[in-house]
Amino acid sequence: MSKLFVGKFNNQILGVSGFTRSGKAMLMNLISTFKNVEKSHTDVLLEQIYYLHKIKKINSEVAIYLLKKNLNITQFYNSIGRNVNYKKNDFSSVHNYHNPNLYLERTESLTQRLDVISGEYLFQIMLHSGMNSGKLLLQSSNSLKIIEIFKNPVELVFSWIKKKYGKDIYKKPNVYVLTIKYKNKILPFYARNWEDKYLKMSQYDRCAYMIFKLYDDRKNEIKKLSTAEKKKILFIGFDNFINKPFQEIKKISRFIKKKPTKKTFINFKNEKIPRNSFENDYYNKVKFLKRNLTKKTFEKLLKYEKEYFKQIKYEK
Repeated sequence: MSKLFVGKFNNQILGVSGFTRSGKAMLMNLISTFKNVEKSHTDVLLEQIYYLHKIKKINSEVAIYLLKKNLNITQFYNSIGRNVNYKKNDFSSVHNYHNPNLYLERTESLTQRLDVISGEYLFQIMLHSGMNSGKLLLQSSNSLKIIEIFKNPVELVFSWIKKKYGKDIYKKPNVYVLTIKYKNKILPFYARNWEDKYLKMSQYDRCAYMIFKLYDDRKNEIKKLSTAEKKKILFIGFDNFINKPFQEIKKISRFIKKKPTKKTFINFKNEKIPRNSFENDYYNKVKFLKRNLTKKTFEKLLKYEKEYFKQIKYEK
């Protein structure tokens, strides 16, 4: 009986994962300044693969095949300068990379070897909620490492509310997240299996409960990982990172085996780090959430925040 097959490149891949609005772009922009690290990359269709597997619309064999194929083609295109993002204000644009000529030279090159990608550069790609499918992703590539960034659920819920993620915005054709249809309503797949409850909630409580579900699911997925798989993952606390970036940069450097450059530390200023977590209107956000969430939801959110600080070993 025949089986699906995908060849593989031997270069390094770094997935930078975390929930939406958790600080992935900031982290990737800094890592891209390390020696021999590529610019930031995103791929919405790659994310759809592990989302679809998460809700059991495709099986593991198909999901792993598609992830492998997607990663191979994305890296190949990147190596020859195809599908490069030149839009100036995008975070993944070559214009936000410290050496845009690298990509310009690739674009103008006539080289198109199909079997080789240079192992000199580390390829990094953003993974929204990637750790919620961590085992699947690690099975899709032996050379993949993942940095998972944790962020305070209070900050996340506030940010999601401000981005209107709890409103009925999911009919738009350019929505990135996987969407489902339920009782003629279009919902984010985060609401799957609790759709009726979701529909009865205010936009504020919807955001909180989506974060709760994501936190719980990620926690369960991490438990499924083997000891060997956990060695391929680095957990970074957002508050630790912005408070003590030099310390966290050292951790990342050891993990990816790449060295930061002068540009890394120059970029600290652009990212406004180091900074105190609780200077950025934190208490006003808490007041806003207390005022707009139900009492039960707000109290539950504070429990998740307490668990977050314990998890990243941060003293508030």
